[in-house]
Amino acid sequence: MNKNIFLLMIGMMSLTSCRNASKDLSPQKESCFEVVLTTDTPSVIHFPREVLPIDRIYPTDMIAIDTFLLIMQHHETEIIKVFSTNTYRLLGAFLRKGGGPNEVVTFGRVSQWFMEEGEPKLVIQSYPNYLAVLNIRKSLENQETVYDRKYTFETEEGKHLFLASNSVYELGQSELMMTKDPGRSGIKDNSNCFWEMYNHAKDKVHRKLVYENFTGLIDPFLKSSDRLLKPDRKKVALLYGMVNLIGIVDLEEAHIKQIYPGGKKFDVQTELAGNNHRSYFDEGECTDQYLFALSSKEIKVGNKEGVDNTRIAQIDIYDWNGHYRYKADLDEPIRIFSVDNSQRYLYAVNTGDAIIRYDLSALQ
Repeated sequence: MNKNIFLLMIGMMSLTSCRNASKDLSPQKESCFEVVLTTDTPSVIHFPREVLPIDRIYPTDMIAIDTFLLIMQHHETEIIKVFSTNTYRLLGAFLRKGGGPNEVVTFGRVSQWFMEEGEPKLVIQSYPNYLAVLNIRKSLENQETVYDRKYTFETEEGKHLFLASNSVYELGQSELMMTKDPGRSGIKDNSNCFWEMYNHAKDKVHRKLVYENFTGLIDPFLKSSDRLLKPDRKKVALLYGMVNLIGIVDLEEAHIKQIYPGGKKFDVQTELAGNNHRSYFDEGECTDQYLFALSSKEIKVGNKEGVDNTRIAQIDIYDWNGHYRYKADLDEPIRIFSVDNSQRYLYAVNTGDAIIRYDLSALQ
């Protein structure tokens, strides 16, 4: 079934198309794609900043949750260092490298964390061995890694799914969402990625959801995106790096908004085939209310005789309906960042490894 519906709205124009994108992915709910050409004019805001008295050599990841600031250093034996957001004091370190039961062999950026019964939790993916939900407070109390839940993949079905995914999310206890990775899965004839909803206890995939509708064979690396799972686990945002495109996926309704911030639709294959590739969205974070997209832009500095180009970070803020709400220049280059879900502060690491906190009081 195909249908095209044009809607003229204040600040945006959209085109909706619903289709079953691939016959071999059943059982699945038919994916509905809506194109949104946004012409919103965002409010330009300023975030007051302060440099925190936290000294770490080359942080590789950062998460702000509850009253904790977690700083990862993948080159250290104990990867996670936890600091208080109130006192900035180091509270403890855990998650060791190695082959032990609760140690990690290959461990990348963390893609999911949440509050559960008032306690902050972190999802750890130790590829290719296990997925686990880490209890931050208990890990601090015991000064070692403490997992509330641990998923191992020993059946033929589970092992295949885990090895073929580049990131896995917990939607509910024993309910996992596996992100299909074309490189690991061996998919060659379909440029549309999909999620597999897998019940770990029953060892069964009960639903698959196509979340892209690109045509033609496209290099997975070029169309890779930063995926942001909303804290309520009902939506996911996709921030694309090589094309100016944002996706917002309603997991329950299988409705996908593809948002073009430039206000003009383009052919993804043609755009990626060009030689003038640039980075649009470097990475992102999300809260219950907003999507925070980090990008860089060049500015001119210096006097008339000696003008240099330098890059500073820009944060573009969207709501979960796809409206472009705010824009903020951070006036310095930023490598990684995190936003607490209360939206009081944005924490960042600049290119000099300084830990900076930005006040988000200007957000409504």
